Amino acid sequence: MTPKTAIVRIFLFWFLCCSAVPVVAAADDSGSDEACGAPDDVNEYPPPPKSCRLLFSPRPSSSQDVDDDGDRKYGIYSAVTIPKNHPLTPLGGDLVLHLIDVRTSDEHRTSAHVENTVQLQKWKKYGYIQEAATSGHGGNYEGLGDIWTVLPGISMLGASRQQKQGRPNIWASIPENDEASHPRHQSALAGSFALHYNLTHQVTIPGGLEGGDEVLVDRSGWHRKRALMLNSDDTAVNDGSSSNNSKDDTAMSTDHLFSHGACLDNIYPGKSSNGHGRGALASRFIPSGSIVAPVPVLPLPRDELKFLRLKEWKKVTSFRKRLLKETAGGNSDGEEGVTEDELPLPPDMDWRQQLLLNYCYGHAQSSVLLFPYGVFVNYINHAPSASESTDGPVANVKLQWSERLMNTSNLDLRSLTPSQLWEQSTPPEGLILELVALKDIRPDEEILLDYGSIWSEAWKEHSDQYPESILKLADDHTLEKEYSPAYIMDDVVTNLRTVEEQTQFPYPENVFTACFYRYDTETTTKSDTVNKGKTEATPWKMSLGLFDMTNLRPCKVISREPANDRFATPQQLKQQGQPPQGKMLYTAIIQNRPGLPANERIPKGTKHIVSGIPRGAFRFVDRPYASDIHLDGAFRHNIGVDEAGIYPELWLDLKSE
Repeated sequence: MTPKTAIVRIFLFWFLCCSAVPVVAAADDSGSDEACGAPDDVNEYPPPPKSCRLLFSPRPSSSQDVDDDGDRKYGIYSAVTIPKNHPLTPLGGDLVLHLIDVRTSDEHRTSAHVENTVQLQKWKKYGYIQEAATSGHGGNYEGLGDIWTVLPGISMLGASRQQKQGRPNIWASIPENDEASHPRHQSALAGSFALHYNLTHQVTIPGGLEGGDEVLVDRSGWHRKRALMLNSDDTAVNDGSSSNNSKDDTAMSTDHLFSHGACLDNIYPGKSSNGHGRGALASRFIPSGSIVAPVPVLPLPRDELKFLRLKEWKKVTSFRKRLLKETAGGNSDGEEGVTEDELPLPPDMDWRQQLLLNYCYGHAQSSVLLFPYGVFVNYINHAPSASESTDGPVANVKLQWSERLMNTSNLDLRSLTPSQLWEQSTPPEGLILELVALKDIRPDEEILLDYGSIWSEAWKEHSDQYPESILKLADDHTLEKEYSPAYIMDDVVTNLRTVEEQTQFPYPENVFTACFYRYDTETTTKSDTVNKGKTEATPWKMSLGLFDMTNLRPCKVISREPANDRFATPQQLKQQGQPPQGKMLYTAIIQNRPGLPANERIPKGTKHIVSGIPRGAFRFVDRPYASDIHLDGAFRHNIGVDEAGIYPELWLDLKSE
């Protein structure tokens, strides 16, 4: 063999090895981190795998001007055909977060209180978050004030369409709810993570999605209105014609998407293999240096996640007025230039922190938080970096800016100061991070990110003090008192107790019963409703869309009877005998829930009694401030990216001189 031939063969061996890393490594599955190394340039990473189902990509300019959420620049696209009624993400759905007692205008809050949620209100205005009372995803009863629902992943990331310009092509079911095997009696993690999860979207458009179609989410309640037969052009919109499917101006070729986009389904939600409850797992082999997931982020002022409960504001207002009067020497207007909102809280009160804080990226020297809303990225748990001394799992991904995806914008938001960020008329869209694999990641391996040293120290302090750190729950619910989550009560209680029976055998204090029931002021005039003064009685009826969370109302069971066939003759009933255990029908007093429109509210002073309600139409619900996320000592800390080099110098506005 000549030297020249040897050199050629060595070159060919190196070329075949390194250019085929995904194929060779997937077959070998050896887990080697050093075969060819990660690419040095961010633009040299491998394209999305061809097996990818969903892609995140800049939207064509022609589709941005018809988006009802403002000028959305990015969207979700299908890379394959997904039939109608099939899940968009077959391996699971995303989590659901709730903002508790959001500070908006009412008689207990001044203009400064409202100003403290300016960015959150922009999120809501442009469809990034929704009101819990109308979203249909639960959370209505988490507090007594305004509850807003945050739906990261598909719901926040996808664009939407007004009904007149087309119809949404996916719909989300009701999420699941549990403690992820971390109850308050046993785990320091209790209250530190979202209880609602697995919000899964299904394709609803006739004919399904085709490769290159844009995923359009339902933010205007189109599907709910359709279930209630309220869509004026329902027949036309449902006929499957291309004009109504709105594919022409939003679809792109799959070749273009794979060249310019990023894969959204490299990870899926599942059980953490490291004892964290829920986690994010790899859905396929991910070679070292590859993009695991795009991570678009929305900036938010840190102060906007501070909150007080609705009733606490009354105490604060009273204290501040008294303090202002005292400091002004009896002048109720106070000193010149000093406002009530600049005064401190009462000595025995501290600001609370929204659970959303735990999911935000942050820097100790910055007032700017970054909330990640990519698909499934909020399931990713912490592990220390490989450089730290540890015997356990280590981080296998890191965060960096996605220069390629952010190049579509004329304005680099990283060049703005925090105050300039907040001055933007719409939520500052266009900040996109990406998770990069630090090693070869095998299928079903958990994705782990280093949360930073500051976070690690805060978590160690919290966990070392457990259970004292989360011992007390507001409203005097404590670990010593009987506590049973609502979802557990639904599983174990077959026959519901009447109000009278509960005087001797009460349910745990943290729950109450609610019914799926649709009330409208027009129903009281129907022939099957009996009116006797201030009492109305009517039979329960099943109808399309009834089991929407917006129809879940507080109710009190006053009687029950065997669920025999109501149309059977006495002789037939005798032959049928007793129904199987648990097969009962209930009569209940229906009440109003917070946030109902006027036409759905039972008039004040009216007792509305409904009979024949099946057990399946009842749910146990946690009382306001009773679920684990309200534990006074539950862990709250942003994910630290101080050491990641992500924050620009302009954002370090809390940096000491």
